[in-house]
Amino acid sequence: MEALSSWMYVPGPRGVTWDAIRDPIYDYIEYNKEIEARVLDTRVVQRLRRIRQLQLSHLVYPGADHTRFQHSLGVMHLAGMFASHLVSEIVRLLGEDGLGDHDPGSLVEAARIAGLLHDVGHGPFSHAFEDAVLSGNRELAARGVGNHEDIGLRLLEYTGLKDIISEAEGQYGLPGLAEYVSTILGESEPGDPVLRAVRKTVKAWLYPSDIMDFLMRDSYYAGTREYGVIDYVRLIRNTRPYPEKGRQDKLLLERKALGALRSYLYSRTSMYEHVYFHPVSMAFTRLLVEVLRATDEHLGLTEAVEKLGEGDPEEYLRLDDWWVTVKLGELASKTSGEVSEKIRMLLERRNPWKRIGRDYKIPLVSRGEGSEPLILALRYHSKWVRDLEEELRSKASGIIGDDAGGIWIASSTLYPAPLS
Repeated sequence: MEALSSWMYVPGPRGVTWDAIRDPIYDYIEYNKEIEARVLDTRVVQRLRRIRQLQLSHLVYPGADHTRFQHSLGVMHLAGMFASHLVSEIVRLLGEDGLGDHDPGSLVEAARIAGLLHDVGHGPFSHAFEDAVLSGNRELAARGVGNHEDIGLRLLEYTGLKDIISEAEGQYGLPGLAEYVSTILGESEPGDPVLRAVRKTVKAWLYPSDIMDFLMRDSYYAGTREYGVIDYVRLIRNTRPYPEKGRQDKLLLERKALGALRSYLYSRTSMYEHVYFHPVSMAFTRLLVEVLRATDEHLGLTEAVEKLGEGDPEEYLRLDDWWVTVKLGELASKTSGEVSEKIRMLLERRNPWKRIGRDYKIPLVSRGEGSEPLILALRYHSKWVRDLEEELRSKASGIIGDDAGGIWIASSTLYPAPLS
C-alpha cells in the first residue's frame, strides 16, 4: 500500500511498504511494515495498551479511558508530518548543506520512531508512579533510572528495541537512525542544531507533537472537545527554521498562524484547568500515590526499577495499570487496616477528601526586568504554597480545632505555554 499522506516531502525509507491504522483523531495513522510495525509489536510498546493516558481521570470523565498506546501512535503520526516539513524547509532555505552530514530520511524516520517510543518508560498510573516511586530517590537517579525518560532509554537499550532500529539503518538506507532516536528521546538537548530542531517536533517545545496530540486526544475522550480544537496543520505548515546556518533550531511561526497559536494556548490552559487539575481527579491521585508508597515493597515497584538500572527489564515490563490493580485488589481482600481501606476506597471510587471553599487564582504579571511570571513561579512557588497552607490552617484551627491538621491545600501552577 502506498503512503496516504501528502506530508512526506522527504523520501521515506527505501523498499518499505505502508499500511494504516484507523484513529478517531486523524482518521488514518500510517506506518511502515518493515520497521515501525516491528517496533509496534514489541512487548515494550504493547505494554502501553495497559497504561491509561490520564491515570484516574476516568473516575471523573468516564470516557477518558484511553491509553498511552493510542497517544504514542498519534505522536508518531504528527512527528512524521512535522519533521518532514521542517527538514524540507531547512533544505529550501539553507540548501542541502543546512542539514550538515544528516540524512533527511533518517531524521524524519527517527522523529516518527521517537514519537512512538517517547512514553515507553512510564510506570503504572504514569505520573502517580513517578511521584510515589521515582521522585526524590537519589539512588535510582544515580543508576540512571530516576524518571520515565531515563527508564525509556534503558528499555530501548536492554530489550532489543535498539537492535531492531539499528538493523534498519543499512537495510533501508537510514544512516544514523538509532543514534538519532536515542538523541531525540534524551532528557537533555543535543548539541547539534539540526537534531535540536527535529527534537522540538516531538517534545520539549512550545507546540510539539506530544502536546498537540494529547490535547486533542484527551479532550476527545474526556468529552470536552471544545478544549481540543487545534489547527495542527496550520501550525506545522507555518513553522520555519531560522534562515541562518547554526541556528536551524530557532523555529519561527509565520504571523498569519498566530490565531492558531492563540487557540492552541487557550486549549492547553482549558484542559489543564478543567481536566488535568480537576479537584476530584487530583484527590484520587493523591490517594493512589499514598497507596503505591505503602505497598511499594509488597509489589516490588522500586525493586523492578532497580533491576532495570542493572540491565534486567523483566520485572519492570510486567508493571502496568492492570497488574497493579489486580495485585492491590488481592491485597485488600486478604488484609485489613488503613492501607487496605485506602485500596478499597480507590476501587470503589470513594473520595476521602471533601472539598471546602473555592478556587483561588493568583495571576503572575510581569512588572519589569527580573519579574517575569515564569521565573517568579519557579523561584517562589514552593514558598508561596507553604505560606498559604500555614495561613489557612491557622485560620481553620479557630473554627474546627484539632482537625485543622487534616486540611490539604491542593495547588498547581498553570503555564499557558509549556516549560522548555
